[in-house]
Amino acid sequence: MGIAKSVWWLVGWYPSSLDVDAGNFIGRHAAAFAQYQKGRTDPFGLILFHFPLYRLGRERRPEQVVAIDGVEVVWKPVVQLPWRGWVVRAVNYGIYKCIAGLWLRRHAAATGIPEGVHIHAGDKVARLVPNLYHFFRKGGKGAVPLWYTEHWAIFNEVVFDGFGKRGRLFRKDFFRLWERVTLSAPVSLSVQSSMHKYLGGAKPFVLFRNVVDTSVFHMKESESDQNLPFAFLHVSSLEPRKNVFGMLRAFAALKQKHPSWQMQFRVVGGANELYLSQARTYAFGLGLLHIFQPSVAFFGPRRSVDVAFQMQEADAFVLFSEMENAPCVISEALCCGLPVISTDVAGIPEMVNESNGLLVSASDEASLILAMEKAYLDHKYWDRAQIAECAAEKYSQNAVAEVLDLSYRNLIDLCAE
Repeated sequence: MGIAKSVWWLVGWYPSSLDVDAGNFIGRHAAAFAQYQKGRTDPFGLILFHFPLYRLGRERRPEQVVAIDGVEVVWKPVVQLPWRGWVVRAVNYGIYKCIAGLWLRRHAAATGIPEGVHIHAGDKVARLVPNLYHFFRKGGKGAVPLWYTEHWAIFNEVVFDGFGKRGRLFRKDFFRLWERVTLSAPVSLSVQSSMHKYLGGAKPFVLFRNVVDTSVFHMKESESDQNLPFAFLHVSSLEPRKNVFGMLRAFAALKQKHPSWQMQFRVVGGANELYLSQARTYAFGLGLLHIFQPSVAFFGPRRSVDVAFQMQEADAFVLFSEMENAPCVISEALCCGLPVISTDVAGIPEMVNESNGLLVSASDEASLILAMEKAYLDHKYWDRAQIAECAAEKYSQNAVAEVLDLSYRNLIDLCAE
């Protein structure tokens, strides 16, 4: 095996002891890419930098350099002043740039300049690269190529704190980053289109889809039992933008319309106890949590293997979000062969079509009721094995990692000429 060439990932979010769920989709991308390199004779070594924030006065988290799933993770918490006001914001902005920039310089001095740099989620890290542009050069042959993958829904027009509503300094960081991007690697075509709209200037791009661990999320043949109720499944954080209340109202209306139908609505997720409690209370108010025969079941947060089991056992997946990007739960559901009913926001229409599900407009509960009704009546129309096979071809670890690996090799070689 040859000497590994180094690629740096600068990530705005990443799972840590402070928040195990933050940026878990980036963690899956990193693990898939590292695993793919094990089969190469000329592998890339992946070094990932994360600079989470903590408030002055709280317990200081020590810096760490650890190996996770074959990825070298450099974790350096950055202190922030706890007070409010534009002066404090400016000081905190400068603290982040200085500390994070210093750590990148030190690491490069110790290990060498990387072959490529990949930004994941421009939140905070967008302000670093433009100021280090002169630093990321190799042998006078020009700048190291820069990839940019945005996971944030900030470029979605319906977001209350969207890009166009942010301050001048915030937007300037993204404009400067976009100017220096060599290749965009969006998780959906919708994201790419939105970034072109807000940041200007068409950029070449490669579609870098969210990854699914198909050893966990896969089709499972289950024994048919006509006595089991038809199971709708929802998996999410249950935060307001998921519109859980709207789904519950639609399900209650469907039951009222067809009282003889045997149906159950299963809800997985809700690490935030407030969101979970509110959803339960709302379902109770709709009469869906009858003490003797509840038609809604709340399972709370679950591990990936448990989520996969629920998807394998369900009959239809429902996501009624008011805004999204390219939801991992849809990719996971499809890899389990589960038909999806979802709103047609952002990148979801690229994932869901008549062969694997149904689309409705955001907040349109009447359309959601009709879609759930159709799923109940026509669920045998969907070929679950075909749904799972097509999804795995797009979202499996190997498929997604191969796209990125080829992109790295082609562009790094081109920039070296």
